Amino acid sequence: MLVEAPEPRTLSAILFTGIEGPGRHSWRDEALQQLLREEHASLVRELLPRHGGREVKRLEDGFLLEFESGTTAVGFGLELQRTLESRNGGVSAERRAVLRVGVHLGMVVHRDGDVFGEGVNLAARIEALARPGTLYVSETVARQVEGSLASPPVRLGRGDMKNIRLPVAVYRIDPLERRNRMPLLSRMRSFLGRRSAARPAN
Repeated sequence: MLVEAPEPRTLSAILFTGIEGPGRHSWRDEALQQLLREEHASLVRELLPRHGGREVKRLEDGFLLEFESGTTAVGFGLELQRTLESRNGGVSAERRAVLRVGVHLGMVVHRDGDVFGEGVNLAARIEALARPGTLYVSETVARQVEGSLASPPVRLGRGDMKNIRLPVAVYRIDPLERRNRMPLLSRMRSFLGRRSAARPAN
């Protein structure tokens, strides 16, 4: 009796993107929706070679991408989010888009140019969990990139997970400029507080 050999598995960083309208709303204008999807595709394909990634396939609202390491996948994801945020700053509200990114480093099977396995499934679930404008990663990715980031990954608590249980811990990675940014109102309060403290009493 012949027994088929198991398909070889490879350790890869799998990254999913998902684009949508602000506030998790769909665009009412289908033509605009398609235009923004094409802009997203152009942006992904422009940045991908810089980070050594591979386009596995394009999905309806995003991409399935593969990288050799969690470090390169996160570098791509952060640049993609920064570039989209910069682009949103120069367009009208109805033309803005937000992006979810999820990354997992795990074992996958390659078959006919596609990838399969638990590593792919977990990356997809992490991306679906991510809030718009964020980058969520599994613990294996967080461990790889922790020493190379200006700010450490933030482990999500039960409130962040919304009662969704995954077999791996999930972390959020913020661009440095976003984490250090203070809202205008907070800056004003801080400035006024310092002025009041420095003012001599009568």
